[in-house]
Amino acid sequence: MLSKIFSQNVKDLFVRKKYQEVIKKIEEFSSIKERPAGLSNLIGVCKILKSERNKNEIISALSDFEDSYLKSKKNEIGIEALTNFITTCVTNIKIYHEMADYLPKAKKMYEEIEKHFGYHERLFASGSDLYQYLLDHKKTIKILKSLIDNNSRSKITICKYGFINNYQEEWKQKDYFDYSKNFSNYFPKLKTKKLKEINYNQNKKIKIGFVSCDFTSNHSVTYFAKDTIKNLDKNVFETYSFSLSEDRFLKSSSLELKNNFDKWYDLSKLGNEDVIKFIQSEKIEILFDVMGLTKAPRIEIFNNRISPIQISWLAFCNTVGFETIDYLIADKNLIYEDEEKFYKEKIIRMPDIWNCHSGFNLVRKLTNLPFNENKYITFGSFNNFLKLSNNVIKVWSKILKSVENSKLILKSYNSYNTRTVLDKFKKYGVENSIIIYDRSNYSDLKDHLDLYESVDIALDTFPYNGVTTTFEALWKGVPVIVLKGYNFNSRCGESILKNANLDFFLASNEEEYIAKAIYLSNNIEKLENERKKIYDKITDTPLFNSNKFSSYLKDELLKIYKKI
Repeated sequence: MLSKIFSQNVKDLFVRKKYQEVIKKIEEFSSIKERPAGLSNLIGVCKILKSERNKNEIISALSDFEDSYLKSKKNEIGIEALTNFITTCVTNIKIYHEMADYLPKAKKMYEEIEKHFGYHERLFASGSDLYQYLLDHKKTIKILKSLIDNNSRSKITICKYGFINNYQEEWKQKDYFDYSKNFSNYFPKLKTKKLKEINYNQNKKIKIGFVSCDFTSNHSVTYFAKDTIKNLDKNVFETYSFSLSEDRFLKSSSLELKNNFDKWYDLSKLGNEDVIKFIQSEKIEILFDVMGLTKAPRIEIFNNRISPIQISWLAFCNTVGFETIDYLIADKNLIYEDEEKFYKEKIIRMPDIWNCHSGFNLVRKLTNLPFNENKYITFGSFNNFLKLSNNVIKVWSKILKSVENSKLILKSYNSYNTRTVLDKFKKYGVENSIIIYDRSNYSDLKDHLDLYESVDIALDTFPYNGVTTTFEALWKGVPVIVLKGYNFNSRCGESILKNANLDFFLASNEEEYIAKAIYLSNNIEKLENERKKIYDKITDTPLFNSNKFSSYLKDELLKIYKKI
């Protein structure tokens, strides 16, 4: 039993955030073997909460959580310890890729405790994170559905369930749309000023604002936004960025983006209601949501009428389902007229493509076909591994089996357990053809882009297409084979290829997708010629013509502005 004095001392230190002192007291009080489960969990928490911690301390905390779990797996402390174990893994996985190696152990503990407790909201919420990183979409969806069926009010759960179903062929656009109809019920209506109380007539230009959590570091969103903002007609528009990430994380492309806005505000420290208050104080007339379901804690901002016109663009390629988001920017290849009924927003169809990449401040060069040196075909996909649906694995495996000695290079923005990925291909007997690159070794942009020089043919994922990766591959002169889809997010690759005049690489079904990969692999001269054409012409297409895109965007915005 813990003495009351010891317990009170530890509690007081913890409340005062003296985490290192808590650790010291617990270690003096007991050895690991004798330590009560609650203290093992607490010491782990303190190691995680320390302002300065290294990888070894995080791994040590995982050991503490595991010890706590093993000592108390039939009570609430066990649940708390396991959820802490899982959270520690998934929140640190981007920094320390070794965290992915602990996920199979977490799975074993989860399966054990789930059998004992059954439904438990906190346990299931944590389990959805675990199975997402284990790339088990079926289990993740099942857990999330249980949470929803048990009336969870978690915004993260609601968004995650809608988001992850976009990765699966089972949900068509109507299914997703029917689900999205209830989104607004999960997000509060916040205090806003009525639009009639705001004097927009004082504005000398049309004020347009962009709200995002991703205007940071070298995030892919910044490469699509920076030249678009730069080239918008500043005689007509005054541009505002309302960044919900801290400016201290700005670098490279995000710094360029910041300089391209007329005004930039770091609102990361403000709550959602204060963000709204600030935006309205700036008299913004057109407000862009550059988040969608990707940012559950913040998207509720747009479940309110903040500006006369509110538009969803870029970050999330589907409907958000809010009455208060008026428009969704797409193009003629993404959403057909008879499909508009499955999107809450009115559709703005750009004349060419729905977004435009700024390119890279790096010297381009035409590189030799890797096959000429390797004497075998190397396929590649640098998409997030979450996009590796069961059909993707099946189709890619058929290609690898059909193209002798071929290899497939994979690299994901997020770290995942390598064995988990390889096991998906092992089912088809091609795991030895898979090469997985650790993202941490290619975190530098140039190193990442140079990796495309090892790829003969890029393979797009489906039904959730790549966007940034397809732009990158084509910029490097690497062809991408794409499968046609059935809604916005599954047709992104199609729109990219059509706007690049590369219809040859677009497949109507899985059989054609496989056939095109095999054909190119067996016709090296054709492959070389196509690569050279892509390299020579791609930067002159709508994919990278920011001046033209910004001009089209101006025209579209003025059309809807005249309606208010």
